[in-house]
Amino acid sequence: MKFLRYITWPSKPLRRRAIVAALVLSAAPPFASAQTTAASTFRVFVRGVDAGIEEVTVFDSPEGWTLRGSGKFRAPLNLAMDYWEARYDRAWKPIELTVNLTQNEKRWAVHTTFDGTTASSEISEDGQLQRRSSTVAADTIVLPNLVFGAYEALAARLASQKPGAELQMFIAPRDAVPVTVNTVTDETIQVPGRTIAARRWALRVGGGASKLEMDVWTDGSRLLRLDLPAQMVSVVRDDMASVSARVVTMARPNDEQVSIPANGFSLAATMSRPATANDAVPAPGRKPQPIRLPAIVLVSGSTPTDRDEFVAGIPVFAQLANAIADAGFLVVRYDERGAGQSGGRQESATLQELAADARAVVTYLSKRRDVDPKRIALMGYGEGGWIALLVGAQEQKVAAIGLLASASISGTELVLEQQRLFFERGGTANAPPQEAAIEQQKKILDAVITGKGWENLTIDVRRRVDTPLYRSFLLFNPAETLARVRQPLLVVQPMLDREILPHHGEQLAQLGQSRPRARTTDFIRLENVNHLLVQATTGDIAEYGTLSQRSVSPAVALELTTWLNRTLPAMPPK
Repeated sequence: MKFLRYITWPSKPLRRRAIVAALVLSAAPPFASAQTTAASTFRVFVRGVDAGIEEVTVFDSPEGWTLRGSGKFRAPLNLAMDYWEARYDRAWKPIELTVNLTQNEKRWAVHTTFDGTTASSEISEDGQLQRRSSTVAADTIVLPNLVFGAYEALAARLASQKPGAELQMFIAPRDAVPVTVNTVTDETIQVPGRTIAARRWALRVGGGASKLEMDVWTDGSRLLRLDLPAQMVSVVRDDMASVSARVVTMARPNDEQVSIPANGFSLAATMSRPATANDAVPAPGRKPQPIRLPAIVLVSGSTPTDRDEFVAGIPVFAQLANAIADAGFLVVRYDERGAGQSGGRQESATLQELAADARAVVTYLSKRRDVDPKRIALMGYGEGGWIALLVGAQEQKVAAIGLLASASISGTELVLEQQRLFFERGGTANAPPQEAAIEQQKKILDAVITGKGWENLTIDVRRRVDTPLYRSFLLFNPAETLARVRQPLLVVQPMLDREILPHHGEQLAQLGQSRPRARTTDFIRLENVNHLLVQATTGDIAEYGTLSQRSVSPAVALELTTWLNRTLPAMPPK
């Protein structure tokens, strides 16, 4: 979902929707020890953009548990959380909830008390009082709307559950919804000097057409992360939000972790090899020499992403690397600058500088004794396709380029196209609020490109979009760069892609085929595959959280490896 960035949306739909956020915390002692206090600061992200922080403290006493916090979130949440507190007994049965916040300039206060299976709430909106009574489970988990620290209680309850278990969460002060544990898997998180043995819980929230999928990572009874793919909202503990933390989603026995020199910093990367990659049998009296393999570099987009391209709960690059390595290729995936375990910062970077990072990976590979320097290819996904084109237009060491779900128009045109599609799917393309949002978006884009008109926009908007990276994104035109690319080109278009519509792939293929003095261009249509390269039914973003398949479609790997074997044979010709 690389292209869904910095788009102006109407604020109303987010106002009272129950939004669940992704939470990452460090390892900590279990709650069961008496008289303990744990304080944390969380950073909130909406569609990958930093939207604010929340501070949370957990008190453990002989009487029970108390969760307490405050925070402030910028657009699109527009929320100031003055104070909230949730109290439970020792068995994690709720006792009382208090919330005071301001959202979109309206003050809200909620006070809920629990008596067995009855939750009695008083709700104050700008001084107007309402009372509401709800029937809940005696051990319901209280999760106030937009209060992210409250999910500590969910993590504590999950610690003793197994697949198939059923819980209940109360989205205070409104609805109680069932929660089912679908699967439980063990995962590893790498941080400097240590690793965390985490447990991942795949949950189903609600039922019927309104059900949502949720992933929760825990360390014992402490929350490490919570992810709701359909909402694209994440919350990360401040110390774990740095470039030092990385979730290991998939690993091969012969994977090699490497550090690649870039422009004043290093890129952290994983190099995957075929399982049968051995040294060549030496002639009598000579030392073994490694077999030189063709190498594939997986290139991500401009939003800070780690090497596995973890999107909507799916490690896209980790799965692609595994499949391509099985086909006989050496595959490199790397953390972008400012993400994962790589150095550098993205604030002052441009697309061209991100291309320089990818070019550094190519240079590094060309000097390795186990890589054939004449058979190095780039595979760019989303905006990564643009970066791959920039590298290919300048670097003769690149022998072939693949574009997966990449756009064919400029960044400015793409932002407006995606905003229009969002409104059309909601059936409100011509409604006054949507028309106003489009005009506001145009003002933002014009200010970013020209540097003029900032006086008509808020300081918060300027802080988020007035960057060299976003300006270079808006100004980039793939058609102009593609005309300078001479290498063999592969364009892969998922036909259920609702982020980059099918006409983009078709147009890129036409541009590739019209290149003067260029090698071949191949175009592959992937039927029933969405933007995540996963088998899907509709392809809509709202479907991401309910996909039955959580892995890259085998058809994607088959088409990529077939083209690679034809373009860069896995074994050098005799």
